[in-house]
Amino acid sequence: ATGDKRIESAMAEYFMLMFKRLPDDPLREWAKFRWGEYLVSLLWLCEKRTCPVFELLALLLREQGYNWSDHFTYFRIEDAVSENPNLATHVVNHAMAVKYPGLWSLFSGDEADRKAADTAIDMLDRFHGQATGIFTGDEHLAGRNPSRGTELCAVVEYMFSLETLSSLFGGAAYADRLESVCYNNLPAAFTADMWAHQYDQQANQVLCSIDKRPWTNSDEANIFGLEPHYRCCTANFNQGWPKFVSHMWMGVPDGGLAAVALGPSQVNTEIDGAQVTVREETDYPFSGTIEFEVKASKPATFPLMIRIPSWAESAELTVGGDSPRTAVPGEFITVARTWKREKVTLKIPMKPVVVRGYNDSVSVRRGPLTFALRIESEWNRIRGKTPAFDYEVYPKSPWNYALKLDPGDPSRTLRIEEKSVKMPCFSEEKAPVIITAKARQLPSWGMEGASAAPPPKSPVAADSPVVDVTLIPYGSAKLRITEFPLTDG
Repeated sequence: ATGDKRIESAMAEYFMLMFKRLPDDPLREWAKFRWGEYLVSLLWLCEKRTCPVFELLALLLREQGYNWSDHFTYFRIEDAVSENPNLATHVVNHAMAVKYPGLWSLFSGDEADRKAADTAIDMLDRFHGQATGIFTGDEHLAGRNPSRGTELCAVVEYMFSLETLSSLFGGAAYADRLESVCYNNLPAAFTADMWAHQYDQQANQVLCSIDKRPWTNSDEANIFGLEPHYRCCTANFNQGWPKFVSHMWMGVPDGGLAAVALGPSQVNTEIDGAQVTVREETDYPFSGTIEFEVKASKPATFPLMIRIPSWAESAELTVGGDSPRTAVPGEFITVARTWKREKVTLKIPMKPVVVRGYNDSVSVRRGPLTFALRIESEWNRIRGKTPAFDYEVYPKSPWNYALKLDPGDPSRTLRIEEKSVKMPCFSEEKAPVIITAKARQLPSWGMEGASAAPPPKSPVAADSPVVDVTLIPYGSAKLRITEFPLTDG
């Protein structure tokens, strides 16, 4: 970040010392499970200077570290870890380790290691996945029940793993998942002013209180505060937005630029001997219109690659006054030309879709955003001093609704309202998109301890009157229902 020229030499000396000491003082405990973090720095250093010791060090770390490639290929944890929680079931270790097989594959050259990163994501989705694209872990892997928690450290570490995999292997899939986690789970876990955060968030979160829950965390892991349960998330959540922004744009091997993650941003770089600036103006993820303004200090020839999300059916790209081009979902669209000053416009229709979850529950997605029920809330200050207070949050409106919609064509019964984006955009009061849905209250769906009971198996019979309910972006809703039962009546 500083460009300090001493860094490279200091890192080289450090890694040489590590190579000498590891045989007699091997990795243990946390270091054994997080050994892959060293590979990020090793790869950076190997690009700067060639030294056989660095690759031998990578091999030594791999031999002493936990074998995550085998873990993700053969090991299955199919439910909440209530017995024998250990470092191989720890949620943050999994979030970090998703990138390890991919990183190691650059040293091993083994395609099986490369594929193990994708297997890791698939496994976590299958056994612990949530509607937003994150997986549960209220300290340890916790199954698919949307009332189980996910640690905030796991959110930011999973984002960094996805950013790393995107930079190593390209493609659109990692960035699809990255946007989902970033634009949903990251802002959901803290107040709009970022002075209070949760250790554990829930997809179905109807009460944030100091209470006993079937988690391996303490009773206060669910409240909002300065350092609830433990201070690791206080120190760690701050990396979420900066690392995301620093990975929105990437260079490509032939000298061009790639818009990897979409959102308002600007990149300044040098290409083909020219100073190039690309400014991306948009209300994405709330709106699907994105305008790129490309400026070059002198004519510069390079490809501009723009990721088209996998959900983006019928997206169109227009360069200047040219005719629109249809973009293929899940791929990058490339505009190769000589640039001086030009505008490129991408229009992505944001059609709502239904995602199935636990007990065949339904969630509403629109673009990268998952939507959740807006529950009126009461914030009770329990301790702290200005500006950092701890809060319990209590519901003041019903939450036990079953949605009434057509999963194959939810647009028929959903009413969508886009508003101008005002900061802070991830707040209940200023939510830029509101969806009105039809629902029936389900009195039989109640609490299970201090959390909402699992959503009843869909479809459910309900004879309560059909009412309108308001859905807002998941990141804006601090109390919420995200995975709903579906009513067939």
